[in-house]
Amino acid sequence: MPSSRSTTGDSGNLLSGILDNTQIPHQSLCVINDSVSFSGLNVFKDILRRGIRRGEEITLISILHPPELLLPNDSSSNSSSKLNIIDLSSSINGYDDNAENIESIKEKILSTYNSGQIFIDALDILSEDYSISKVLSLIRSLLTSIKNAKAPSRLVLSLPSTSTKIHSSIIPPSFNSTLTLINSFQPKLIEHLSKSYLSPITTIPTPNFWMILENSIKRNLQNDLSFKSDSTLPFEFDPNWDIKSDKSAILQILVRKPTGGIKGISRSLEAVKLNTTTEQQIENQSLDIIPLDSLIDLNPFSKPLSNNDIGGEKQINTHSELNLPFNLSLTDDQKNKRAQVPLPYAHEGEGASGDLIWEDEEETDDEEI
Repeated sequence: MPSSRSTTGDSGNLLSGILDNTQIPHQSLCVINDSVSFSGLNVFKDILRRGIRRGEEITLISILHPPELLLPNDSSSNSSSKLNIIDLSSSINGYDDNAENIESIKEKILSTYNSGQIFIDALDILSEDYSISKVLSLIRSLLTSIKNAKAPSRLVLSLPSTSTKIHSSIIPPSFNSTLTLINSFQPKLIEHLSKSYLSPITTIPTPNFWMILENSIKRNLQNDLSFKSDSTLPFEFDPNWDIKSDKSAILQILVRKPTGGIKGISRSLEAVKLNTTTEQQIENQSLDIIPLDSLIDLNPFSKPLSNNDIGGEKQINTHSELNLPFNLSLTDDQKNKRAQVPLPYAHEGEGASGDLIWEDEEETDDEEI
């Protein structure tokens, strides 16, 4: 069971500034990686709704999801003069006579944009409807306008990690010097990876565990385990965080500053939980940042303790009890056999026997002529 006492420092080190758009230095680009089996849409919606509640100027380009699904369940939010909605979810380029081209979309955004945040909910689909080069040109134009505007102007994108062509274009610092990158993980998957690779979980992840998470994203491990799982496994197809995740998620966060090179990159693992008080307020649910160790066991591969019949405590030593795929312990018979194995160069402690003969190398070395 996770410890009730936090051992990882303050929660929300990076995440609180991201959600409230108060990062220092300011970040002009935020990319939220989406996943079919465990979506990052809840993070996208929370950032959007917090900006609306603060009265910021918001431009929402809705491509995949209807605007009413993304916005707060409040009719006054939709009619706000500070909210500009461009709904592309009902039109498909090439199949709809009324579909807009990419230039008209760009003109519609930039003609009304003065400052504030711009949200695009499915950049990959936009690139499929038009082309990657045109979409990248659109993103560059938006970032230029955002940088010319005053903070806290920002571009927030929802993008599947499987869209490798777009990722490889917008993630490098050559595209934009600053970057905030967020990946959502099922809590059970984080514990599974920690246990499988014997790597502890910390709020500031070790380089080893960070690479484990990065490789799991490249291999699409979360989707693979979710689609192949059965009732005996802790992974399920849970895009809305409703089933086995208990409305919670672990967020892998990377923040890249404009200067400092590798020292300007910050990383963290942080836990969030959907806060829904009633069923009627499900559309207005928000994310609460919670301590990491209140959600998962930070050291899941350590030997647990169980109460014995007397009431004391004993260690569980077998690999099956530890839920490990390999055996770390020895039976008594194996220990006895190991003790009987003769060790090389072992003696009874009397020291080395026999006379030692020392030769002077200078006397035996023949001088070459």
